Amino acid sequence: MKKSMAITIIAVLLFTHLCVAQKLEKQIVLPDYSKTLLLEGGVNLSVSVHEELYETHRAGIGINVRASMRISPKTELGIRGEYDYRFVRNISPDTTGTAIGRALHKNFSLFAIKPNVQFNLKRNWFLGLETGVGFAISDENNRIGLGFVPEYNGKAQFGSCSGLYLGKYFTAGTNQRKLGISLNLTNFVAKGHAENTLGLKFNYSFIK
Repeated sequence: MKKSMAITIIAVLLFTHLCVAQKLEKQIVLPDYSKTLLLEGGVNLSVSVHEELYETHRAGIGINVRASMRISPKTELGIRGEYDYRFVRNISPDTTGTAIGRALHKNFSLFAIKPNVQFNLKRNWFLGLETGVGFAISDENNRIGLGFVPEYNGKAQFGSCSGLYLGKYFTAGTNQRKLGISLNLTNFVAKGHAENTLGLKFNYSFIK
């Protein structure tokens, strides 16, 4: 009798433990980072910092949009689409009579698509790396990119674009959306030559 009662008690305890464990398992659901889409976008302000481009084109303004997914609580993989319009320093007419020469005195546009990885650090700081492709168009001629830079020795429309950035998110409004401000070092590389820019991005997180 005692043995039968002991077995019954043990069975009840095991059944209770199983029910509690299943209930806790339903309550504790780990986040599925792969299904969390993040979206942010904003404006770029930058200046040329490399010698060749700095001599002809200084300030630039543009826009960017970045979509990403969390792969861990602190890491995101994403892709950024970016457009920059850079202003010429000297607008006086060229005297060489060539399209490349005239492009020295015209503004130009740069489009880029860059896959990236971003690490979210403590206190809303973040650090990111990105690399992709870029396409440059001069206002002088849509077949000329950065060909006015002597080292490119050609039209130089296509090149690789990379960047390194460090920034911080700030809470904006009661909806907890975040404004990200970052310092960005970017480049355009073609034919073994790089032209660099340094600037700020002001991005609003639509989904964060």
